[in-house]
Amino acid sequence: SDQIHPVNKHYFDALNQTQLPITQNYNGPQSEGGAIYQINTQGGRRCSSARAFLRPALRRKNLILRTGVVVRRVLFEGTRTTGVEYQLGDQRVTVAAGEVILSAGAVQSPRILQLSGIGPADHLQSLGIETRFGNNNVGGNLQDHLGINHYFRATKPTLNNQLAPWYGKALAGIRYALTRKGPLALSVNQCGGFLRSDPSLPHPDQQMYFNPVTYTTNKVGKRTVINPDPFPGFIICPQPARPTSRGRIDLRSADALDEPLIRPNSLATPEDQQTVIAGGKLAQRILAAPALAALIKAPMYGDLRQMSDQQILQDFRERSGTVFHPVSTCRMGADASTAVTDSRCRVFGVSGLRVIDASAFPNITSGNTNAPTMMLALRAADMVIEDRK
Repeated sequence: SDQIHPVNKHYFDALNQTQLPITQNYNGPQSEGGAIYQINTQGGRRCSSARAFLRPALRRKNLILRTGVVVRRVLFEGTRTTGVEYQLGDQRVTVAAGEVILSAGAVQSPRILQLSGIGPADHLQSLGIETRFGNNNVGGNLQDHLGINHYFRATKPTLNNQLAPWYGKALAGIRYALTRKGPLALSVNQCGGFLRSDPSLPHPDQQMYFNPVTYTTNKVGKRTVINPDPFPGFIICPQPARPTSRGRIDLRSADALDEPLIRPNSLATPEDQQTVIAGGKLAQRILAAPALAALIKAPMYGDLRQMSDQQILQDFRERSGTVFHPVSTCRMGADASTAVTDSRCRVFGVSGLRVIDASAFPNITSGNTNAPTMMLALRAADMVIEDRK
């Protein structure tokens, strides 16, 4: 908390002024409220699952890591998994296995299952792929979180003042290298929290972000570079936490190297559209509080403060983007009529095959998916060991 930018105080003061709750630990007993975001770091460095779990395990003699490969399909004898086939350059390699675990994520895991003949029978047949087990849920039930940034020029210094000049970037880099502290040791999303747009709701329906920085990014197709603007500014971002719309991910062709077809189907339900409007109105309330009103010099693009309900929805349709939380495309459930995997992550219709990643979520979590995915993987790893005994 001592590392966040001082201008964040305006956000917390605004929450107090609008009688919205504040929590010291949204992963504790009180999850609802504005908060400083907790991040997966260790010693000031991002602590990814690869760093936390895989890298230490690479010392084991019974583990081999192959990178830069494309999994073409899972191999079977009848309905029993026997291994996988992958491609490395122009070479195809077959690996035998008593059990196969897919952890390729919500986009790639259903793609691999469909390439292996597990998926919507009509679709697989149309691509010339032999159906091993027909299941329309493979690739279905896709959910994701969408957020929208609202940019404002600020009346007080923000991170822009530190990081826009070249010498500011250099100083921040030196500080991080020597101390592992400073703005480079934090997420760009410094503060936010989980809030109810209406007190009558049973639980928070919005995840909010407040960032003490504004930035421009390169055009689509270019390598993303975040470049802080040369004037003080901040961002507020409402994100509906519990979307109800469902999309699909399917094969575009039978070519394992071809990208899948992703159809998010976002905002397809009236509930999701109303939640978008409610999130925009909640942000309006926060921005109207004296603490934040005093911080605003001018809106940078459209002015959220002046938008009607329909303008909020239209703006969200035009500018919102994924926050990269895709889940549930191999969802777990009671049987193959509604799901792809059982409660032990085993794929219905075959044996010796599991999916252990965010695609196995029954539905989307109301917050970030990184930690819940690690939690699922840790529990599923115990199940794999239990089932082998």
